[in-house]
Formats: sequence, structure tokens, C-alpha cells
Amino acid sequence: MPFEYRSITANCGNDTLGPRACKKIKQLIASDGDGAGASFFVINCQEVHFGKTQKQLEALFPPGSGYKVECLSQMVTRTKLDTVFGTTGMATFVVCKEDLELTVVGKPVEARRSTDIPFGSAYNKGGLVTDFTVTRTSNNESIKVQAVTGHLDASDAVKRNQDWHNLNKATVKKVTTWTGLVSACPNLMLSGYDANTRDRLNQDGTGRNMWLDPNAHPEIHALDRVSLAASRFSRPVTYNHVKSEQELADRNRPGYLRRGMLDLVTIHGGNIPNGTINPQGIETDDVIQIEPEPNDSKRDHYVIISPPQTYTPLNEFDRVKTLMASRLYGVAPKVAETILAMKDDATLDPELDPKLQLLDYYNQYLGPDGFLDKAIGLHVDKLECVQRLMENPQNERLEKKLNEVLFDEREWCADEPKQLKAKQELMQALLDSLAGCEHATGIDARLNCYLALKEKIANKEEIDAGKALKDAVIKAYQAHYETFLTEVRKEPDFQLQEAMERVLMQLDAICDYRSEYQLEMLDPKKLDTMTHIIAQCYKSLNLAHTGESEEMEKINGELMTLSHEAMRSSSSLWRALAEAVKCFVSLVSNPTLTGQVGIVRDKELSDSIIKYNSALYKSVVRVPQEKEESDQLIGRPSNGG
Repeated sequence: MPFEYRSITANCGNDTLGPRACKKIKQLIASDGDGAGASFFVINCQEVHFGKTQKQLEALFPPGSGYKVECLSQMVTRTKLDTVFGTTGMATFVVCKEDLELTVVGKPVEARRSTDIPFGSAYNKGGLVTDFTVTRTSNNESIKVQAVTGHLDASDAVKRNQDWHNLNKATVKKVTTWTGLVSACPNLMLSGYDANTRDRLNQDGTGRNMWLDPNAHPEIHALDRVSLAASRFSRPVTYNHVKSEQELADRNRPGYLRRGMLDLVTIHGGNIPNGTINPQGIETDDVIQIEPEPNDSKRDHYVIISPPQTYTPLNEFDRVKTLMASRLYGVAPKVAETILAMKDDATLDPELDPKLQLLDYYNQYLGPDGFLDKAIGLHVDKLECVQRLMENPQNERLEKKLNEVLFDEREWCADEPKQLKAKQELMQALLDSLAGCEHATGIDARLNCYLALKEKIANKEEIDAGKALKDAVIKAYQAHYETFLTEVRKEPDFQLQEAMERVLMQLDAICDYRSEYQLEMLDPKKLDTMTHIIAQCYKSLNLAHTGESEEMEKINGELMTLSHEAMRSSSSLWRALAEAVKCFVSLVSNPTLTGQVGIVRDKELSDSIIKYNSALYKSVVRVPQEKEESDQLIGRPSNGG
């Protein structure tokens, strides 16, 4: 016998649903099921007052009404000064027929970024996962439901995705047996969450709903792909604080509007028609929304109510494969289709046992530390990487390439397992390498190496990603150094040539460019800065020779910024490099100054730099140095350098 139900989400503004919302819920639950009444409604709430909301619902469904109200789980959050007493937070309420028995299975799982301090977004955002059974007392027919209520970070896309990652982790379990897998895969997974996905602000002042084109917005890739095959419900605007068209922009969140599609309901599992998955996007037409009720509740979000749903209980095998296929389709569609096509055929060969195959698929793809979990974690790190690198406006020219490399994969887990593992390890190695990088030259070198390594994986070649990326960074520095050295030898302007030599001399004082060992031991950020300095010096020189003064001045401005940063170092070697760069910029910018700059030409030293006379080089580095300078010569970063 089928179960009739709806799934609801409501951010209540630390108050109640409101009388109009409750009245609508009462009306719907009584009229669903062809007038016989729905079996149950699941209401996933955020920022809800536990006690007040319980009383408000119970007043509508008193004993003898045919329905009852239960609050299955609570997670305290403190988002405002008047919520410090633990009376508000996230919760899952269920309104069900009186002849149904609700039983919470295990302990509800709280997903927070941090529990150290019981305030702030790290504590207050995240979500709550509750497993429970719905049983008909008349015949003991039962289904298992997993309710997920979530509230993602409002101000930062990286933190928002961390919350989503933590919430996803809380929905899976480590399993070793078929019985454990059945327990980990509910008949229904009903989620309701405030994703805080405000509309983005266009350059012309208008807004755009990211959910209409999720592939164009990496910040919602994880939210979209993890639930791509679920039934998804919302409305174009579920939160609206826009008072006039002249005040669309959210001053507290640059780049966003004060409205958007924030609140969503998703349903995984259920009965997949004809045994196939056909993603429909987010359904908005048949969704019921209840506007805020300012006179009766502080709720400032719309309540979102899914259309009526019917679930016919499946046997254990079909239940497991349906839930798994639904959750995997957005990241590994072929794997999902393979799972969905499996039959529960008896076999004497353990390797062909379909139940054991499903167990392997679950642990490999869906379980803790599985491919999907790692993919979401990598996505969070990618977003953080781009956010950090784009803080430097000089890197904007690489933004498109960076986004293409990091976010080009749509089917995150689509490769065969060995290649997928290698690709995830390669991406992790790239992100680790980019963590020691701040400038466009180094970014470009790493991205080019990554693309070459990715091609090798596609050709099923073995790679050592970490070593290859380190080697690429070192070779990039050496190549830029030698290119600039060639220009030194060709430079006709006497004093400009000497300034260029001085830059090389100071770079060599920090680290011998010919020594791969020293370069490998050098602080990656210092090597990144040195690489960018010499690359930009070369660009500036070429632009000066071609008369492209406007572009040259942009490069020189960046070189001066790098010089000022180096001047603040505690190392005298880096301060000397800063002076050398300043001298180069002054001469390359204004050739008429060459006769006024007091540089003493040491012919022997200059020739030794150009010809790389090793004996003289050794005599230079033997000069007694301060401790931090000695550290630099052997490749150890000095404190504060």
C-alpha cells in the first residue's frame, strides 16, 4: 500500500511557521490522497523556535483529529542576541496519521564546521540528518526515511560549500555487509534547506538566478550535481528583501542581490518511472509557497511545499539500487545507469553477487572518503584557491584559464576507478602546489603542467604528480632566468644592461639558479616571487623596445609593488633585490635617466655574471653573511623573509 506524503522546508527567522502556513499544511494533508488524507508531511526547518512551533502545529492537530505532530530532532543555533538560550535552531517536524508509528533510528547527526565556540556561522550553519521509520500499526508495513535540514553559510561561497560537504558526509555511513548497506540506504531521502544562493548581480545592475544555468556558476556546482537526479522543488524567489528596484544590491554581500532562490526541497529515492533517470531541473510550477507573515511571525523566507508524492515500498535490493543511482547520477551517470540496471539474480560466484557489487559501489563512490566525498572536498579547495588568487588583481588575466582547468569537469566521478583516483590525486597535487603560489607566472606554469599530466592519465600512463609539478616550477624559473640572461647580453644600453645584471646578481645571491636542489629547498612562495619578478622584467624590457609604453607602465607598476613587498623583508638579500628591481624599473621606464643614475660599473663582476665564472661566483657567496642570508643561500626561508 503506497504512502502519500509531501516534503516542506521553512526558514522561520527564529520564530514559527506562522498561522497561514500552518492552515495551508492542515488543508493539504487532509485533501491529499484523493481526499483520504496524506500519510505524512515532513517539515525541515531552519531558525525555528522549537517550543512555539510545536505548540502551533499541535493546536491544529489535537488528539482525535486523525493526525499527530512529532518533533524528531533539534539542533540548537544562536544567530541573534535573543536566541542565546538554546530555544531555536534547525529541526525536523513530522505531521502524520495517528495510526502511523514514527521511530528515530540511531542518533541524529549534527553537521557543523566547528563546535569550539557556540556562536558564529561555523557553529550555526550546516545541518541536521535524522533517520526514522514510518510504520503502519495495522500491518507493520514500514519504510525508512532520512530527513535532512540544512542552512548554508550566507556570506562566503567557500564556507557555503564546506557546509554542503559536511552535510553530505553526515548522510552516508561506513558499511561492510549487505545488512549495513540496506540500513544506510533509506527508502526516501527528504531534504529541505536554505542554500543561501542569492541571485548574482550583473554589471548592468540587473540580477540573474544561478539555478537557471548552474554550470556557469562553480559556487553551486556541488549543490547542483549531488542532487541532479533528485526531484527538486522551489520558486524563482523564496527570499526577498528588495524594497525598490534601486536597492537590488546586497551591501553586505558584494556581487549579490537581496533576493533569490534560496530555499529548496529535494527528494532522493522514491519510485523512478520506467527504471530510468531523467533529470528535470528544479520544478517551480506546481510548488506551493507561503509568503512571510509579518504580523504573526518573524519568518522572512517563503515556506516551500512540494507537490503531493506517492511512494510504493520496494524490496530491499531495488530500494538500495534506486537510492544509490539517484545520488550518483549527477557525478557518474554511467555508473548510476549500471546500478539501476542490476538484477537481484542468485549466483554461486561471490564476485558476481549483485548485492556485493552494490556494496562495493557504495563504499567506492558514495561512502565516507569515497570518490564523491573527495570530489566535493576538492571542489571546496578549488573555490578557495580561486578566491585567494583572484585577490591579486594582476592575476585577472588568468581567471578564465584557471576556471576552465579547475571547473571543466561536469561528471566528477565518471572515469573508471583507477583513472579517477589518479585524476583526483593530480588535482590535489595541483591545489597543494598552487597553495605556494601568488603570481600569474607561477600559476600559468602549474596549470600547463597539470594539463600535460591529465593527458597522460587519459592515455593510461603512470605519473608522479607531486614531483612533476615541483620540477615544472623549477624549470619555469630557470627558463625565465635564461631568457632574461640572453637579453642582458644583447642589451645595447650600457646602464640598463648593468641594471639587468644587478637583478640577476641579487637573484643568484638568494639562490643559485643552476642548483635544482637549492631551488627545490627554497620556500615555494619565494621561488614564485622570484620567477614572477624575472618574467615581468623581461616583459617590461620587450615592451620598452617595441615602444608599448602604456602596457609597459602596467608591468612596471607591478614590479614596483613586488619591490615594495621585498623591501619589507627582514632579509638584506631580499631588500637588495628590491633595490635592484627599482633601479631596473627607473631605467627601463625613462631612458633619459640613464646618465643621471649613479651606478658604479664593475666590469669584472659584470662579465663574471654574464659568463658565469664559477670561481668568482663562489668568492661572492663566501662573503660572510647574516644568519638569515646564509639560510637563503642554502635554500632555507628566513623568518619574516
